[in-house]
This record gives sequence, C-alpha cells and structure tokens, in this order.
Amino acid sequence: MLINQQVQAQNVPNHYAHLPSVNTDDMVQLMRIDKTLGAERIAGYINGAYDTVNGDLPAPFFSLLTLQRHLSDKRISKDRFDRTYKRAVMHEAAALIADNYVDYDTTSQGAISGDVQLTKSDRLRRIVSHCIADMTGRRRNRVKLL
Repeated sequence: MLINQQVQAQNVPNHYAHLPSVNTDDMVQLMRIDKTLGAERIAGYINGAYDTVNGDLPAPFFSLLTLQRHLSDKRISKDRFDRTYKRAVMHEAAALIADNYVDYDTTSQGAISGDVQLTKSDRLRRIVSHCIADMTGRRRNRVKLL
C-alpha cells in the first residue's frame, strides 16, 4: 500500500436524518491524512464526533419541527447551520484523531510532540465549542472553567 494513496470516499450517515452527514473525503481534506488511517477508522472517528456534538446540542435540535423553528427564530439560515454543524463534527473528529495519535512518534521527540498534539486538539475543540455556540445562539466563551 502506498502511503499517499487516497482514502476511499465513504458517507458516514448521521444518527438523525435531518442533521447533515459528513463524508470521509471531508476529513481527508481537513486533516491531510492518507490511506494508512483507513476509511473505516475515519468513519469511526466521525461517528464518535457525532455523539459528542449531538450531546452538546440542546434537545430541540433533534426534532425537525423544533429545529426549523429555532432556525427561523435565531435568523440563521439552514445552509449556514449545516456548514457550521459539519465544521463542528469534522473538527471534533480531527481532535479525536489527534488525541489518539498523541504518543505516536517516529522522530524520538515524544514529549515535545505530545505537548504539540495536546494543544492541537485543544485548538480543534475550541472551534467545536464556537460552532455549537453559533448554532445555538449563545455567546462564545473564551474561558473554560475547570
């Protein structure tokens, strides 16, 4: 298997049909990953990201009728909502990938590389929280309480 081969495109359906789905090609473009990771593994990360993002959304988002009402009340278009949702899912999946490979090192720079990967996943999750705030109409929080 060549390292730079493309990942086979696979649509990963969302558990909720009225919420957008993400394709493995979208993840390849975002993370610049190749076939060594595998389409099934990428799909698994996307499913995990669906669970996380859907868990952070309020309950009204899981009914099509209340979601449409929310979109009209908040003055956010359906297209913008879909783009923001997909962005949140892709960045959460990217953070899961970064977390999983934090200790993978081929250059004997383990501690340094691990610190960089942790800050990378933190940055990715900050984007996820901003996307969720944009979708729900809440303010973006810059501080996370421990």
